[in-house]
Amino acid sequence: MSRIAPALALAALLGSGCLMPRYLAQAAYGQAELLGRARPIDEVIADPAVPLRTRMLLAEVPAIKAYGASYGLDTRKNYDRYVELGNRAAVWFVGAADPISFTARQWCFPLVGCFAGLGWFDVDAAHRHRDELLAAGYDAFARPAGAYSTGGWFPDPIVSSMFADGDGGYPELANVVLHESVHATVLVPHQPFFNESVAEYVADRLTDRWVVERFGAGTPEHVAWQVSQAVRRARVARQVATYRALATLYESDATREQKLARKAELIDDLVADLRLVRRPNNASLIELRVYHEGGADHARAHRACGDLRQFVDAARTLESDDFPKRLDEKLGPIADEIARRCVARAAAAPPDALKP
Repeated sequence: MSRIAPALALAALLGSGCLMPRYLAQAAYGQAELLGRARPIDEVIADPAVPLRTRMLLAEVPAIKAYGASYGLDTRKNYDRYVELGNRAAVWFVGAADPISFTARQWCFPLVGCFAGLGWFDVDAAHRHRDELLAAGYDAFARPAGAYSTGGWFPDPIVSSMFADGDGGYPELANVVLHESVHATVLVPHQPFFNESVAEYVADRLTDRWVVERFGAGTPEHVAWQVSQAVRRARVARQVATYRALATLYESDATREQKLARKAELIDDLVADLRLVRRPNNASLIELRVYHEGGADHARAHRACGDLRQFVDAARTLESDDFPKRLDEKLGPIADEIARRCVARAAAAPPDALKP
């Protein structure tokens, strides 16, 4: 399920002079309209006019939040209300990059930091923005995002686009709620590579555990989650391989024309292999890497911490100054720092204080 990073913190955005007026206007209106339509989850569950499956999925949300809280996630403000969208996206995400390098277009705001994309509530506005970026010479894309987080600036509601069909509906909902709850807990300004990859890592590990504890190993829900994860990992690995091949190409001595020709061939192969409907480009491949490339680094830090809660607690102490640069893609050093903080905390703690 598609997600969007917290790029909609309106209290900060409205003080910025660097965004086009129509973006500010749609962001303010869209967020206010969404919150205005939200209904308390308990009220929705009790409403017989609401489809049974929606009510059953919503009934799981308090327990999912409690599960996340038991691992140190901040779930207090979010997911107490529900919005029926009537479409497949909460917002539309737009990103852009240089056509012959993996250099993302950045948008920076006071307080909330820098992002490699913007979220639009209006699909037509998102497509216009994408087209403007294409006309300016960027690789660009616009995609639907079924869930998003404001990073604690507003009480985020459950939205209907978070719901998946079939046996995977429950684990997918849990995964989204847990992922977005990580954003409300661990959020370093200017660091989308870290923020998104750590949310992906923690939410996936917690969902692996939650679905077994809630439904049992080998149940339809557990199998659906495992299959979806296996398929996703294989597809991501294939796309990451293309990213790396392109990165090598862009760093070579080939001419611009040669790079563009070879880039087209590599992406043609990727589209054919995965039967993709939307053709990838540098911007969409950067986004893929934002979410998925830090897994091995986070796993190493997790092992050093010994427990997922200790990993989360150490990660939430990070600040912008702990990173050597904005939009830092190299997460190995920060993983080492998380591990160091876990070890230091364990050494300073009284006996039995850090047992899982």
